[in-house]
Amino acid sequence: MDGVRPETCSECGFDARVWRVRDAVSMLGALGVWWRLATEGLTPAELNARPSPAVWSALEYGTHSALVTAVVREGVAAVLAADGVPLPAPPSGAGATEDDEAARLDPIRAVGDLEREGAALARLAHDAPPDAWAHVGHLAGATVQAEAALFHAVHDATHHLMDVGRGLAGVGAGTPAHAGRVVRVNASDGGVPKREVACGAIAHDGLAGDRQADGLHHGRPFQALCLWSADVIAELAADGHPIGPGCAGENLTLGGIDWCSLRPGARLRVGTALAEVSFPAVPCGKQARWFSDGDFSRIAHERNPQWARWYAWVREPGQVHPGDPVTVQPR
Repeated sequence: MDGVRPETCSECGFDARVWRVRDAVSMLGALGVWWRLATEGLTPAELNARPSPAVWSALEYGTHSALVTAVVREGVAAVLAADGVPLPAPPSGAGATEDDEAARLDPIRAVGDLEREGAALARLAHDAPPDAWAHVGHLAGATVQAEAALFHAVHDATHHLMDVGRGLAGVGAGTPAHAGRVVRVNASDGGVPKREVACGAIAHDGLAGDRQADGLHHGRPFQALCLWSADVIAELAADGHPIGPGCAGENLTLGGIDWCSLRPGARLRVGTALAEVSFPAVPCGKQARWFSDGDFSRIAHERNPQWARWYAWVREPGQVHPGDPVTVQPR
């Protein structure tokens, strides 16, 4: 963490320059849900298994992220309250000590720690006066701005979701590798339905030419793209709903993907771009017209996860065209 230069990461694609405090509040407040989605359906043995002796298990990464979030919260609270204070050193290990044995073996406790610490840091950031984010603290001779420390917690948690995905793949769990195709590319100036476009340039902030009418609940870095399944759309249409590609606001309509297998951290090579699944998209009333009974909540993840749309980060920019291959990388 360097409080002078904006934090970036060539491995996971994190770039603090595209984050706002309110984005961090949203992401940290949902940290527990995020990790539950990333690990749901997996056994404690799978979550505690190391893919190799030198690589942490999923729960060791989770324990580490909870510790980092707690330390960052302590430091951010101190700096927001008083400019120029010393900062606590971040943890270097996984935190999987003998005292933490129960947390390592118990996924419910481990994810609960993440949820509690993420929510506490989110509340702190939400309630902070705007001018306090310019305050700085001092760590090992370096000057760290309060906002930079907050974004470090975001980077740590999201980066390790990627590590968890690779680790689970290494022990034979998680999303399997498979392939599909791009059925349609969709964009709009705001609202739905999104219109079909012949091709698209995908950047870290999303699909070129696409806009969101609601800037409060959309436009965060982990919402750069919205993905949905052409197979799910066809299933809903066959049930009598007047729905088609682009109606629910997805940017990329994908075919042939095992939609039920997707979870946070799964990576998809789409055309020449690389996207990483982040969080289920929450449906809203604007989508009611696409359902014969107006019940748009049927595509909510908590109700029918197999029908939910997914948001995604853009990890590598690129170009996408209808018919392009889609490769789901194991996680």
